[in-house]
Amino acid sequence: MAPSSSKAASPPPAARRGAGAPAAGVALVALAAATLPLVTRDSYYLDVATTILMNLTLTMSFRLQVSTGQINMAHISFMGIGAYASALLVTRVGLSFWATLWIGALVAAALAVPIGSVALRVSGPYYFLITFAFSEVVRLVFNNFLEGWFGGPSGLVGIPKPDRLLGLAFEGKLELYGLMAVLCVGVALAFVRLEYSRFGLTASAIRQADLLAETLGVDVFRYKLTTFVLGSFVAGLAGVFFAHFRQVLHSSDFGLEPMVLLVVFTVIGGTGSVWGPVVGTVLMTIAGELLRELHHYEILVFGAVLILTMLWAPEGLVALPATVRRLLRMRRSKDARAMGVGLAP
Repeated sequence: MAPSSSKAASPPPAARRGAGAPAAGVALVALAAATLPLVTRDSYYLDVATTILMNLTLTMSFRLQVSTGQINMAHISFMGIGAYASALLVTRVGLSFWATLWIGALVAAALAVPIGSVALRVSGPYYFLITFAFSEVVRLVFNNFLEGWFGGPSGLVGIPKPDRLLGLAFEGKLELYGLMAVLCVGVALAFVRLEYSRFGLTASAIRQADLLAETLGVDVFRYKLTTFVLGSFVAGLAGVFFAHFRQVLHSSDFGLEPMVLLVVFTVIGGTGSVWGPVVGTVLMTIAGELLRELHHYEILVFGAVLILTMLWAPEGLVALPATVRRLLRMRRSKDARAMGVGLAP
């Protein structure tokens, strides 16, 4: 007898069993975010924590695209598209931030559809070059065209902070931190649910062997395009907050250097787990603050850390505890065999 459709659509047992720990991880992130204002309300620490949450939202959306085996070098550009779209709609059209928060993200997702449809037809270096070229085109448009709208080389200034919501003003660092914490936890919860669903398991299979997945009937292109568009939507969401948090936009905010840092944060943390970006983003953002006085050498230091991570922890820092436990088990097993040989008559 054929299984019912409801059973066929349900996630595999392994996915259901593995979803408990990640749910606890989301709860831990939410608890940490809620605890920080109780520990300190210093504007500097709140600013750094807000930046960490914003970077975390961006790296988690980038990791979603990497989960199908594609490194989108234009990901930071979709953040910029959401940022500029929201800034212009608020300053020129007069819309509320709470409307442009979603409109800006939708604009980024809408532009991701044609770009992804073209780029995902190819793979390897060709995909890399197409997305990189699009990123440069977007940066040049922001910097050199429609200067009256985008601000040109001087940047777009005068972007207001989020307007009131239910009587709550978002003028101070604490309120902006709270808003970003809510957005980040919401994104993390959605991505964790997605990771342990059938969609997430299929995306992982595509990353490991896309040709094999296609022979088994998986629509590989549709899955890749879906992750491309969904990741771009969340990047646009982070961009909208970035625009109204910093209150100034410049094309360099969405250029090659921040894109390289995004890749470094994600890869160092580990792309094999949804929690890899959490580890990489928190550690490397804090390291970036400590290296603020050595800004010109920041990329060099991060590059060295990336090389060492690839050599000694190729699965990322998030997998380091499991790697250490595996090595210790191998060492104990080897010692036990050696003792057995020594005691043999």
